[in-house]
Amino acid sequence: MMKGTGRTLAQAARGFTALGALLAGSAPALAAGRACGDHHIPVALAPGLPADQHVFARLCLPEGPTPPATVQVLVHGITYGHLHWDFPDPTGHTQRYSYVSAALDAGFATLALDRIGSGKSSHPLGALVTIETNAYVVHQVIQALRAGTVAGTSGSPGFEKVVLVGHSYGSMTSWYAASDYQDVDGVILSGVSHTFQTAAPLSVLLPLWPAALDPAFLGQGHDLTYLTTRPGTRYTTFYAPSPVDPAVLALDERTKGTLTLAEFAPFALVLARPLDIRVPVLLVNGTQDALFCGPTLTGTVCDSAQALLAAEAPRLGPNAPCTEAWVLPGAGHMLNTIPDAPRWFAVAQEWTTRHIGAGPGPAPGCAP
Repeated sequence: MMKGTGRTLAQAARGFTALGALLAGSAPALAAGRACGDHHIPVALAPGLPADQHVFARLCLPEGPTPPATVQVLVHGITYGHLHWDFPDPTGHTQRYSYVSAALDAGFATLALDRIGSGKSSHPLGALVTIETNAYVVHQVIQALRAGTVAGTSGSPGFEKVVLVGHSYGSMTSWYAASDYQDVDGVILSGVSHTFQTAAPLSVLLPLWPAALDPAFLGQGHDLTYLTTRPGTRYTTFYAPSPVDPAVLALDERTKGTLTLAEFAPFALVLARPLDIRVPVLLVNGTQDALFCGPTLTGTVCDSAQALLAAEAPRLGPNAPCTEAWVLPGAGHMLNTIPDAPRWFAVAQEWTTRHIGAGPGPAPGCAP
């Protein structure tokens, strides 16, 4: 059994007025003084190799003369990129779909990256882009943020506290990174569980084809182990049955990314791998996630926060000090680009404020 306490967000967050304020509106307002910069962070693919690759990352800072003490490192899932965390609203022109804006409003810095092999980051041979590679690269990014070597933090001691925030395969990457390198202060895992729907692997695999054959990636030099979704398949693969703005879905298609066969093939082994996370954890899923809301004896792991907590907390390892869970009613696999996205953004910021804090000094940890 897991050490420490396991609570749902509904139990832990009663009375938090900022959460209520965010839920009342359609989206958090853009933080005043928002400053974002794009960076290319040198990384190696494995320990002992030269740092001859790079990760593209967008660092955003909230209003204030100095960076906050805490940064949230945002890690996307397969066929997505850094834009997943700061997605434009093509219809209402709000910040409804921007996790970044919600975090900035709460006083946190964010670093949204393109995972190695994705987006504007380096594209090494696809066979070299594995879950282990992803985790090691994220570890190097975290170390750069702590050391103050990412442009924008130069001349300062760097960020004191780091929260790792993942979605789907980005959450799996976060499993590995937090377990293997022990250099984060908190972990938020969204759109993932160890109990998947029976048809989930095929549901993801069947829409895939080589990125080199897709009009969106023609001439970009991807080898044949780089894959993407076939045109017109993103709703059934990632969103169904959740509602989504057709304009959002169209923009999702136009900005889609890639994955590698080496990332996808060992799916069962990734789920079986023992974890050793030793910091506070927040679990977030949609109740209708067609990929990771697998069956239990009485329903699915996403039927309630209690069900998600009971299924996932023991899988995080025996040293997780406290784990909380929250589910978004009616949501499918995608959480950031649906009308109810601000609800989970608010939950994530409340949890981070309570357990990690934006200011300097020791994190509150598991204190109620």
